[in-house]
Amino acid sequence: MAVTKVEATTKFRHVGFLLTFVLGTGTIGFHLIEDWTLLDSFFMTLITITTIGYREIQPLSDVGKMFDMAIIFMGVGSSAYGLAAVAQFVVEGEVQKIMGRRKLDKKITLMNNHYIICGNGRIGSLISHDLAAAGKDFVVIDMNPETMLALDRTDILHILGDATEDEILVKAGIKRAKGLIATASSDVTNVYITLIARELNPDIFILARAETEDSIRNLKRAGADKVISPYLVGGRHMANIILKPTVVDFVELATGEKRDDFYIEMEGFKIRSGSCLIEKTLKDAPIRKDLGLIVVAIKNSAGNMTFNPPADYCLSQGDVLICMGDPKALDSMQRLVAGRS
Repeated sequence: MAVTKVEATTKFRHVGFLLTFVLGTGTIGFHLIEDWTLLDSFFMTLITITTIGYREIQPLSDVGKMFDMAIIFMGVGSSAYGLAAVAQFVVEGEVQKIMGRRKLDKKITLMNNHYIICGNGRIGSLISHDLAAAGKDFVVIDMNPETMLALDRTDILHILGDATEDEILVKAGIKRAKGLIATASSDVTNVYITLIARELNPDIFILARAETEDSIRNLKRAGADKVISPYLVGGRHMANIILKPTVVDFVELATGEKRDDFYIEMEGFKIRSGSCLIEKTLKDAPIRKDLGLIVVAIKNSAGNMTFNPPADYCLSQGDVLICMGDPKALDSMQRLVAGRS
């Protein structure tokens, strides 16, 4: 059984108490029996329990020799106990780390259709927080040992390493992953990650972070499906708060950023094979009349987007419906598009 921190602390206190007791007993004993100074008595006790083997400070009397033998037994026993406690703590601590790492690696190998976050800085940590809250499977890659040490205390799956290396991405399950998010602080690093990820998995969805407009173009050339610049997005959002406050309030409400009494969400749903919605018009489908959802837009399989689709729009397999409404209604919509009533 592994040693906990509380158990280890208790053992170390016992060791400290025993060694202090032996040193104190030996010092006082030699001082009283042999009439030595306290310094000589302490020195004699110390070289006795450490088995250094220096000669006696002064010749010992018969009583002093018997007392010295008792100190030897107590000192050697206490030292052995202390060394054993330290060894147990160190060895079992390392074993715990190894076993913990193996468990994480095993969980990662079993993941499928998950997301890979490359970089756990300010942006990456926010993304991992939201993915975890949404119940999505993901793994974080970062080469900063301190960052990984913090993740060791959480349930987040993580890998210490450089995401620009093929073996690290393969270890993270790049060939089975649904998406990759490149959030490294360097645009050059994100370009390398995008290139390697696209080569290892041509079908994966790649979202990348960029600092400059030039980097946005380079990342798209490297194979990124979407590129976001936090500074550009943040600046535009702040400007819109001033210029279009009502619109911003509505968007924040629809995207779940505001949690007021009136709470709606916006989500996209892809119509799967076998769905009861196929070949039905929006007027006849139970989306509006039964679930009360608003269909903001529809993206067909060819990639064309229709905003505010008319009531006679005929739904097809592969259509992606952007719906807005109550979260419970959105859950019901998920069952409709998947073919489950």
